[in-house]
Amino acid sequence: MGRWKWKFKKVLRNRYGREIWIVKNREGTQGYFKFPVTRQRKNYRILLANEYIAAELAKLVGLPAAKVKEIRVKGRRGWKKRGIVSLKATAKEVIPWKKASPEVHRNPEQHVHQSDLLAQLAVFDAWIMNPDRTNRNLILYRNQADDRYRWYLIDHGIALFGSPERWKTKKARRPQRSGALFPRTNRRKKQLRIPAGLKRFTSDKRSLVSQMVEKIQALSPQDIKRAINKVPQKYLKKSEKAYIKRLLCARQKTLPVIMNDVLAHIRPAT
Repeated sequence: MGRWKWKFKKVLRNRYGREIWIVKNREGTQGYFKFPVTRQRKNYRILLANEYIAAELAKLVGLPAAKVKEIRVKGRRGWKKRGIVSLKATAKEVIPWKKASPEVHRNPEQHVHQSDLLAQLAVFDAWIMNPDRTNRNLILYRNQADDRYRWYLIDHGIALFGSPERWKTKKARRPQRSGALFPRTNRRKKQLRIPAGLKRFTSDKRSLVSQMVEKIQALSPQDIKRAINKVPQKYLKKSEKAYIKRLLCARQKTLPVIMNDVLAHIRPAT
């Protein structure tokens, strides 16, 4: 197929040290392509590792997430870029949650397949410390206007180990007794970002929230280790893998308390 199988189509956005493009391959498959701008190239491996691990963890708990892989793209004016692509669904209509109608936001149960998992999404994001669940990275798709939407998740580059702009990765080499990174494993995200329309839905479906908490807590340390090991070896150091495992295991244990805080914060006004 040649080295430059993927080509630039358009810029989607530029934020958190990454440009995001819509790209297309020779078979017509499109994807969301992310790569670091110049000042972030040395930390590219962290962004990519976060994406790989989050996609694997989502699969473990039954959440639909886009398949991710590293690719090279021939960009604008012949630029050659290396980055990660989240494959876009093949359907007649593919939109971010932001562009769904108000009726979909008000009543996802009637308009979206697997709406029970939508109510559980906040639990997953709280566990992996994802600060970037916006209306743009929850993707809906369908083939007919009268079909219910299916959906999947993209863009977890600043979850887990976090944004390279905020962390000095050399600290991950230190023993995690009381180091600067350790409090991050127990921090409760009281102001978790939840897409518009899903706050009330999540608050109303507390039994589903509890089910996802139990599902995550049922994962063994080996399950978590295997997900982390899906990252190609060149992208994470041994100490960084160990840190991410400690983070996930610590938050796994305290997840009921974390979610009580989250639910108290998003409880609709009466």
